[in-house]
Parts: sequence; C-alpha cells; structure tokens
Amino acid sequence: MTRDPYWNHNTHYHPWLLAKAPTAARTALDVGCGDGLLARKLATRGREVVGIDADAAALEQASGASGVRFEQADFREFAGTFDYVTAVATLHHVPLEEGLTALRRLVAPGGTLAVVGLWKMTPLRDANYLPLLPLIWAIDRFPPRLSGPDVPMRDPVDTLGDIRKSAAAILPGARIRRRLMWRYTLLWQQPA
Repeated sequence: MTRDPYWNHNTHYHPWLLAKAPTAARTALDVGCGDGLLARKLATRGREVVGIDADAAALEQASGASGVRFEQADFREFAGTFDYVTAVATLHHVPLEEGLTALRRLVAPGGTLAVVGLWKMTPLRDANYLPLLPLIWAIDRFPPRLSGPDVPMRDPVDTLGDIRKSAAAILPGARIRRRLMWRYTLLWQQPA
C-alpha cells in the first residue's frame, strides 16, 4: 500500500482487510467509505463495490474507479446483501447493538464481515495496553505523513468487553482481536 496518498490509523489496517476478503467474493460493501480509498482497493480484484457514507461532505471527497459506485446512505437503513462487508472506524458512530445487527443483515449467506473499530479505553481496564503507547507514538511520528480526508470524528463509548458481549449475541463465532493504534478487528462469517 505504499502508493496510498496518505496514511492513518485506519489505512494501516487496509492490508488486513484486503487479505480477509474471500477470493470468491464478487460483491463488496464498504460502510463509512469516506473518500473511497478502501472501496477502490477492493475493486481491483474484479469485485463490484459499493461505498456508502452517511456524511455528504465525506462523499464529496470520494473518487471512483471501475466497478465502484458511491451512495450517501445510513448503513442501518441500506438494502441489499454483499459477499464481503467492511466497516472501518464506523461502528462507534451508532448504538453498538443496532450497528452490529445492521451489519449482519448486509452480509450475504456465506459472506464475510470485517470490522476495524475503536473501543473506549480506560487506564484501569486496559492497563496491559499502556506499554504499547511508545510504539504507537513512534509509528505516528516517523516519518510524518498526510493523515487523510476530513471526516466526522466521534469518541467511542463502548468498551472492548461491551463489544465482545454484543458480538457474541449478534454475530456468534465472531473473532475479535485488540490491535495497535486503539483499534480492534472483528471477523465474522454469515452461515450459508
């Protein structure tokens, strides 16, 4: 991804998202697509990709590619199912259970959901994460890089424990891992 126009904590996980895309996936949905960088990458494998974002200003920054279309939409109300659904730094913008339920509905039978999300950290609950802070700060500062498009920001309100509990109920079998740069990944496959 060295040709990316910018780097940030979210684009850092694009290689993981691309690696988790099923090779048989013909359709993909990028929820909270922003400027469309991930949607364009997903389309390079011949997939038909839809990028949606609720924020009109974010979509104004989106540029397409062959096989990619963009729509202004709230994913909780979006219709259709897709072989591969991604959501990067999006889920914490909506109530957790409502967001997970909507994402589950968007995944076609046998399809895959991949989320890169943020959780509410507290020093007491996440003390084992604190030793990683110097590494994260070093990654952020060397070398200085452009950070990406101007999109709405919101602090997460759900702890990693909240996310694990809700995912267990709504997305049985989902694999959740705490990652660097205040992110977690969630991977789930819809039963066929």
